[in-house]
Amino acid sequence: VCVRRELKATMEKLKSLIPEDLEQTVKSISVDDLPSTSSSLLRLFLGLPQFHQAVSELANPDLGCCGKNEETSLDLKRRGNQCFRNRVFDDALRFYSKALRVAPLRAIDGDKNLLASLFLNRANVLHNLGLLEESLRDCHRALRIDPYYAKAWYRRGKLNTVLGNYQDAIRDITVSISLESSLAGKKQLQSELDAIPDYQNKQKPGHDEHHPSNYDHLPGVQSEVKLRCVSTKEKGRGMVSECDIEQASVIHVEEPFSVVISKSCRETHCHFCLNELPADAVPCPSCSIPVYCSESCQIQSGGMLSTDEMDTHHITQNLPDDVVEHIKGVTSAGKYYSESECVQEHQHECRGANWPAVLPSDAVLAGRVIMKLINQGKTAMDLSNLQETLELSHSYSKMSPESKLDLHLLSIVLIWCLSKSCCPDLSICEASVTQTIILLSQIKVNSMAVVRMKSSGDSFKCIPSGKVTEKEPIQSLEQVCLGRDQSWPGSV
Repeated sequence: VCVRRELKATMEKLKSLIPEDLEQTVKSISVDDLPSTSSSLLRLFLGLPQFHQAVSELANPDLGCCGKNEETSLDLKRRGNQCFRNRVFDDALRFYSKALRVAPLRAIDGDKNLLASLFLNRANVLHNLGLLEESLRDCHRALRIDPYYAKAWYRRGKLNTVLGNYQDAIRDITVSISLESSLAGKKQLQSELDAIPDYQNKQKPGHDEHHPSNYDHLPGVQSEVKLRCVSTKEKGRGMVSECDIEQASVIHVEEPFSVVISKSCRETHCHFCLNELPADAVPCPSCSIPVYCSESCQIQSGGMLSTDEMDTHHITQNLPDDVVEHIKGVTSAGKYYSESECVQEHQHECRGANWPAVLPSDAVLAGRVIMKLINQGKTAMDLSNLQETLELSHSYSKMSPESKLDLHLLSIVLIWCLSKSCCPDLSICEASVTQTIILLSQIKVNSMAVVRMKSSGDSFKCIPSGKVTEKEPIQSLEQVCLGRDQSWPGSV
């Protein structure tokens, strides 16, 4: 919050440095004059120490507050441990989840990887809250980081027993016994193993971890529906189905070119698919900004799985072959990766700099569009062909004078941040600023709000006349804007 206030103060300070005649010119120009005003403002700011100081606080990862912080993570872990001991599980879950967002991948707490221990602690909390599938997924995450974490294998075995996955449970406890160093510990684990029901008689089908797709939340998707284009004199062009379609079926899904989550939903919804976060939300392994509903969304957003490179040869050579194979099968990360193209929304933002967290959502969305086009080789490094590539309309000429000035400032700041934090080949010049101003105005016209409609209360009832009775409760709808997406023709 403080950083965002500082950003607003910074933008106001930059405005105050603009000569009055130049400010009035910027506020009154048409789109044809953008190259001239962009050049004048850019030249002015590049010569001001105040500008360089302000943007360095946004673009320099070393000055950012969105990176990982071991000390903060350890403090949050201690607070979570205290809540767990007091059996205040909801608070413990909150502290562990916060600690996971800021925990560095290779930080060590005692003799264990900090991130792995946090995932296991959260798994214990989720187990106590009755969230068994979520707890099992956190065990997987702990084991991907430390495949020889005996307590994590034990917890996984207990969960698989409760879930009826007896064969997996036996294998998990067997691994835990193999990794346990003390005789007393091995004896206790053996008793746990003996208590697992005979899986040959009672085994349920093998448990497969669910990896949600982007369309799992859409009801009634018919994979066999085929559409074709038609044209009639009465209705013009359209699409028809070659087979009957059931009512309320989803028959067409359009992929956005780029998406950004609303700031108000950053703590409650997945930063990639915009679905509500589960209790076992997945943090970004490289910065503390985004959280995801699954590893699938994390990877598609441009991240990597939280894994650690361990010297394991001296451990595996002392374990039975079947135990080693089970460890490899459970902790393999390959199953999370797809050969399909990833959107890579977050990759260029994942450096710990402040700008992705504090700039307006429209500016962050513009940055994602620019970086995706650059990575695809569809735009020049000075963005001179950006408008031609997008082929989108804009409403710059109808904007208020103050909005025109804001777009100039925001475009200069965004181009500077992109160039200094993630794309050094991006030119900070008249053309790139001009094209970014146009892009921001295009986003205001063409982007679509992604909205969740949530109902509450009882459904309303109607009398025969069709009017709602005054005595009957009326169902209310809560509309929450989750984010914005940008598409254009041909991006289906």
